[in-house]
Amino acid sequence: MARPNRLPLPNALLLAGITLVVLPHVPHLPLWLSIATLSVIAWRLLHDAGRVPLPNRFMRILLVLLAIAVLLVTYRTLVGREAGTALLVLMLVLKLFEMRSWRDVTVVVFLGFFVMVTAFLFSQSLLMGAYTLVVVALLIASLISFQQPTRPLAREPLLGDLRHAVRLVLQALPVALILFLLFPRIPGPLWGLPEDAAASRTGLSDEMEPGRISRLVDSNEVAFRVQFEGNRPAPAQRYWRGPILWQYDGRKWQTEPHRVRLPQQFDLDFNGPALDYQVTLEPHNRQWLFALEMPATLPEQAQLNSEYQLLSRRRVSEVFRYEVRSYTDYRLDPDILLERERYLALPPGTSPRTRELVKALAAETTSSSQLVQRVLDYFSEQPFYYTREPPLLFDDPVDEFVFETRRGFCEHYASAFTVMMRQAGIPARVVTGYYGGEMNPLADYMIVRQSDAHAWSEVWLQGRGWVRVDPTGVIPPSRIEMSADLAQREPAVRSRLDAERPWWLRSLRRAGYAWDAVNNRWQQWVVGYNQSRQNALLRALGMEDINWGKLVFLLMVILSLALLIIAALVFRSGAKTHKHVNRIYHRFLRKLARRGINKSPAETPGAFGERAVQQQPTKSERIGQITQTYLLLRYADLDTQTQRRYLKWFARAVRQFRPD
Repeated sequence: MARPNRLPLPNALLLAGITLVVLPHVPHLPLWLSIATLSVIAWRLLHDAGRVPLPNRFMRILLVLLAIAVLLVTYRTLVGREAGTALLVLMLVLKLFEMRSWRDVTVVVFLGFFVMVTAFLFSQSLLMGAYTLVVVALLIASLISFQQPTRPLAREPLLGDLRHAVRLVLQALPVALILFLLFPRIPGPLWGLPEDAAASRTGLSDEMEPGRISRLVDSNEVAFRVQFEGNRPAPAQRYWRGPILWQYDGRKWQTEPHRVRLPQQFDLDFNGPALDYQVTLEPHNRQWLFALEMPATLPEQAQLNSEYQLLSRRRVSEVFRYEVRSYTDYRLDPDILLERERYLALPPGTSPRTRELVKALAAETTSSSQLVQRVLDYFSEQPFYYTREPPLLFDDPVDEFVFETRRGFCEHYASAFTVMMRQAGIPARVVTGYYGGEMNPLADYMIVRQSDAHAWSEVWLQGRGWVRVDPTGVIPPSRIEMSADLAQREPAVRSRLDAERPWWLRSLRRAGYAWDAVNNRWQQWVVGYNQSRQNALLRALGMEDINWGKLVFLLMVILSLALLIIAALVFRSGAKTHKHVNRIYHRFLRKLARRGINKSPAETPGAFGERAVQQQPTKSERIGQITQTYLLLRYADLDTQTQRRYLKWFARAVRQFRPD
């Protein structure tokens, strides 16, 4: 069947769908590519309106080669999440330049489906899920529109295509739900995300270089959510341990990823009540897990390394939920420290002025504990400030910070304090993670955001073991520049700031909590529906010890039943329509029977119609129309929209029919 070369309204529908496919990717594309992508769509739209020609074959090849070359210069690769997605987006929009046939339209639509799916590499939120359904419906509607080559270019059929597409999507949802619940899960992602998937996904890193950042940008992105069973930790106990950095080269703190191993032996005493909680961790493509202080239990697929850091056995590339028990009051290695030299190592000549200061402070004390407190007092008494916009540090970051700038955030204080401890012969290390967390007032869980990222120190003291020390926390409130930072430390300040906000800001904030609660449910039950959740669901349904083979068999059986039910509903709907058509037709027959024109059982509707026309010549046109419409409704293969329109006319025509 010949297809039209230009159909403005279906083309506009398709271009609208492609634009919506591209939009979620725009924040992740370079500016030049975003502008180029939207420009190509606009160019195609102007072409369909008869304003501009499309590029010829030579120009199209040149554009493709040029675009790939610029992509290579931008990303230095065509593989990976960002680069691969950018390539797909580019190929999708460039295909619009050669979209001339039905086959081209099909390729564009299905490529659009694929590019839309890649948006889930960047966001798996509920909003993205709903957005995807809208875009899929729009692309299906455009596909339907292009299948109607002789239809007039009116808005009503186009809206009908949209309704038809929405119905198709809704009808597919039960099958999608069955596949979602029963499709066998594998432990871990179906495929691994490339390395660049971790870029800028978290506020933490496996290295820390104080003095290299002159402006700390706040981020409200959620790092993880925590649901407690029973007691919650006091605000001062909310230190979520993450990467431990112990290697210092004079500028940068880092750790060695390959040194992940279980401690052979350690002495650990717990005091006080335990805290039981469940963490729902957002993907960050690292192995880090976060726990309050010292975990007393290990989640599944997790281990402790030699720094007692909780680690997943594989990269966290999807939402990961785990349960853990922690003690915030404990004694760790109080008498014997393994690998002591590691936590005392400093490059030769590190921070000589600070070393002299430590000597002077140590002379005022008689024990390591007193020296720790004396250094903290030094930070508190001297004019040190907490700021997110510290000056850059160049030669010796610790000496420059301690004696010259005295302005910085947690990285500066943790680094300087740890160096000072090592200079005094006290084993010390830097710990990064998160501090704080905010309870959602509309749900019973805590939100920990990237803005809560924090760094502190741990020192080893004879008889006490590893002790957490937060040098940032001793800076007096009067020397904290931003009220938001002060509010993070002082709950009373946070309450006062909340009360001072105008009503619409408070309402907006409350709406944000409500949305986060909904999104949390989405993460818990949809994004986080892993193998463990699936097994728990099946066990709750009485299916114990189910393996892959049984699961696939169960999936096939339920899918078959679902498809049979859907088919039965469709046929029932068709039978119901035929029954309704017959009822209207019999009303037409009764009106003619009152004039003595009776249809015999062996007579076809067509033959009866011809006989009725002969006996009612003044109504011949209407009798012919009603008979023809009845035959179409009973025997023609009409689409739903056309059938509905014909049925409406048929019922009205029979109701208004008055034989002579």
